[in-house]
Amino acid sequence: MTNVVIDLFFVEMMVIIHSPVMLSEVLSFVPEHAKLIVDGTLWHGWHTIVIAEKFPEAKIIWLDIDEKMLSKAECRVKSVELRVECIQKSYADIQDILQWKKCDYILLDLGVNLEHFLATDRGFSLKGNATLDMRFDQGKTKTAEVVVNTYSPSDLKNIFVKYGDFTEKKAEELAETICRERNKHTLPTGRQGIVTTFDLKKVLGLCGLGNSAVAVIFQAIRIEVNGELANLEKFLSTFAECLNTGWRCVIMSYHSIEDRLVKQSFQQLVNTWWFALLTKKVIVPNYKEVEKNKAARSAKMRVIEKI
Repeated sequence: MTNVVIDLFFVEMMVIIHSPVMLSEVLSFVPEHAKLIVDGTLWHGWHTIVIAEKFPEAKIIWLDIDEKMLSKAECRVKSVELRVECIQKSYADIQDILQWKKCDYILLDLGVNLEHFLATDRGFSLKGNATLDMRFDQGKTKTAEVVVNTYSPSDLKNIFVKYGDFTEKKAEELAETICRERNKHTLPTGRQGIVTTFDLKKVLGLCGLGNSAVAVIFQAIRIEVNGELANLEKFLSTFAECLNTGWRCVIMSYHSIEDRLVKQSFQQLVNTWWFALLTKKVIVPNYKEVEKNKAARSAKMRVIEKI
């Protein structure tokens, strides 16, 4: 890494920065002669800024549906003059984005950027009072407010069971409480509903949920708002066609359902004899990294190679 990148890295670390998880492991799986690399979940771009420095001949395509994240990463690219193409699209559409091209390395770092939690204005965090938004892509119409105020009790219950791992009984209680309380909230416009993070937190508190459990509900709603699992499933069904023979896909996940989807998909590809699993056991951050970056503690990495 050049000095300018190092200096920029530590300056940014003093503000709001999403530290690159398992950076050395990510680098270790980049093929030596990679020519086209895709980072499907750009965030602040640190993984591929370092990759681009180490592999100066490789072209890199950056994808992110969050315009704010993409803009910030683009500024960093200009600062170190790296050759990359930035596209505001979902990694789920990788086949359409690449069209006839095939890439040598794909990286997905799933989950949420630390900035989404620390900058509380977009409703991802329960630490600040903000409108229930939670959209990565601000161009989409479905927000957390829409989910909380228009979904039926059975739909909300299913979200809390599937994405939050709540019991059927508790999920039903939570869903019914939300639906009951949202009808009690009358806004200045005359419309009824639960519209802020603190409103939702207060409602969930009626069911005895502490901050940790409330955070799980927020996560479940965020996953629903952004269609995160649907995007992952779409990617997993198409990415194999986008890889050159002999090249790799690395996926880091932070949710048990995501990891299970990746594990099952990779195994199905291995069973075709056209792919090899390079991670017989899932890779997790070492204790030193977790001590420095607690957000990395739930990360799981799996790597597959097209042979």
